[in-house]
Amino acid sequence: MVLFEYFLWLKKEWAKVGLILSIYLFVMLFVFVRKYDFVLFILLLQTPLYMLHQTEEYIFPGGFGKFFNTKIFNLATEDKPLDENFIFYVNVILIWIALPVFGLLSTLNYSFGLWLPYFSLFAGVAHIALALKARKLYNPGLLMSLFINIPVGLWSILYIMGQGLIVNFFLNVYFVIGLAINLVLPIMGTILFRKYQKNAS
Repeated sequence: MVLFEYFLWLKKEWAKVGLILSIYLFVMLFVFVRKYDFVLFILLLQTPLYMLHQTEEYIFPGGFGKFFNTKIFNLATEDKPLDENFIFYVNVILIWIALPVFGLLSTLNYSFGLWLPYFSLFAGVAHIALALKARKLYNPGLLMSLFINIPVGLWSILYIMGQGLIVNFFLNVYFVIGLAINLVLPIMGTILFRKYQKNAS
């Protein structure tokens, strides 16, 4: 296959690749990082944990895009406006690139990555908000949010506070960054929705 064909394959199978990659990252982190620097371990851990979150959203059982289009946007179409392109680029850029980059920058200074547990925590809370808005007991990603993102994110923040790296749980810039990134995503979705409505009219 040529490079573009590989890209098209990745665009379709990225979530499955992420699942395999998360297992590899878990092994590497537990074997090589955990004993060396536990704070760094916690910050880097947010990436593979979120890849597992993506697994529920897009593989087992999957269907997050369909859920968002039909239950949040209340549209008949299952694959628009939240389409394959939007889902791919947002997830890869944010989870595959931004999270690990800032995690690795934490090797220089923890401050680069202290927002990561907040991001994970708020991403989990967002799925509860989606369930309430859609009036559904379940949405793809909710279980990982309840059992992984929220408890691990909360534990990570409390551990970091115990190390004196964060003084106040709420009054710090990392809280703001983690929350802001999670708020940007629905804003992007709203823009996408309005553009879709405009083109459909």
